[in-house]
Amino acid sequence: MYSNVVSFPAVTDDDKYIFTIYPEMHYDTKLSDSMGKGSYIFAQIEQLIDTSITFLHLSAQEDEGDQRYGTYAASYIVKGADTRTGEVSSKTLSISWPLSLSSHAFEIAKQPDQNDFYFETSKTTATTGSGTDLELTDISGLSVGMEVIGTGISSRDGGYPTTITAINKGYYNAGKSSVAFPVYDIAKIVDTTDANNPILVDHPGGTVTLANSPNTFVADRVLTFRGYGPVASKIFNNTNFSVSNFKITLDEVSTTINDTDANGTSSLSVFDLTSVNGIKDDVSTVTGVGVSDATTTTVTNISSNTITVSTAFIPENGQTLKFGKASRTGTLTGDVTISSFGSNNINLVFELDKILTIE
Repeated sequence: MYSNVVSFPAVTDDDKYIFTIYPEMHYDTKLSDSMGKGSYIFAQIEQLIDTSITFLHLSAQEDEGDQRYGTYAASYIVKGADTRTGEVSSKTLSISWPLSLSSHAFEIAKQPDQNDFYFETSKTTATTGSGTDLELTDISGLSVGMEVIGTGISSRDGGYPTTITAINKGYYNAGKSSVAFPVYDIAKIVDTTDANNPILVDHPGGTVTLANSPNTFVADRVLTFRGYGPVASKIFNNTNFSVSNFKITLDEVSTTINDTDANGTSSLSVFDLTSVNGIKDDVSTVTGVGVSDATTTTVTNISSNTITVSTAFIPENGQTLKFGKASRTGTLTGDVTISSFGSNNINLVFELDKILTIE
C-alpha cells in the first residue's frame, strides 16, 4: 500500500496538472491484480481560481456627452467558486447606489428589474457579405435577444441596436439548402487542450440572424454583443443571479418662495423661487402650506427662477415648498442573490437610461 499527499501551490490564473502513475516493472510491480504489467493510471486535474461578478451602473447617453451624472457610486465586487468546480457558491448582497445630477433633473420612466443589468462580449466576423445572416468565428455564449453593435450593423426603431433572432452552428450551404430546409455545414477541428489526448470537436463558428437590415459584414471585424438579465448571463458563462426589492426613489426638492408679491393674502399661480434646481415643468408636483390637497398641483412652466403652477394658491414670501416626481438626487437599491458564479469574470452593468429620463 502506498499513499501520499500532493499540495498545489497558490495560483493567480487557472492551471492544469497531469499525473501519470506507473509501476516500476523491474521490481515486478503492478498497480492491481486486474491490471497487467506495464499498465499505468493517467489523471488530469484542473486548478481553478475563483471568479468575480462586478455590479456597476452607468448611463450610456450621459457618458456620450453631457456627463451630468458626474462620478458614479462605487461598484460591488463579489467572488465565488468557478462553476466548473461543481461547488455551490450562493451569495447575497444589498445594493445601494446614490445618484446625483450636476444640472437639469431626472424623472422615473419605470421601476428597475433584473433584466436592466447587461454584460458585453466581443466576437469576430468570419466572412464578408451583407444581409441579416452574420457568420462568426465563435458563437459560444451567445443567445437569442442579445443586442449587436458595431461598424456596418443596422439599428432598430428608436436608434437602439439590432438583436439576434436565431443562432445556428456552422455556416450556410446554399447548394444543399432549400427555403424550407436550410443546411449549415459544421466543420471539425482538432482540440489540443489535452496535448496527450487530442480529439476532434465541432468548430465553434456559426451563424446568427439579425432582426434588422441593411447590414454590411467584413471578415475579421470585431463586434460587440450585449446580453440583458440572468437568462442571458447563464447561457454566456453560467452566471446566475436574481434581484428582489429593486426600486428607484427620488428625493423631494425643497426650496423657498422668493417673491415680494407673495404677501400671504393674494392668490398667485406665477411666482419666483430661490432655486428651481431639480424641478421639471409638466412633471413636478407641488406641496406646502396653502396648496390644495383636493387636487394635484403641478408645475406647468419654468422661466429662470419663475414658475407657473396649475392651481393658484395664497403663498407667502420665504415659505418652503416641496416638489416631487422629479429631482437631481435619488437612490437605487436592491437585494441580489447569486446562485452560481461563471467560468470567468463578468461585469453586470445596470443601465440607468432604462429607468430615468433627463431633461
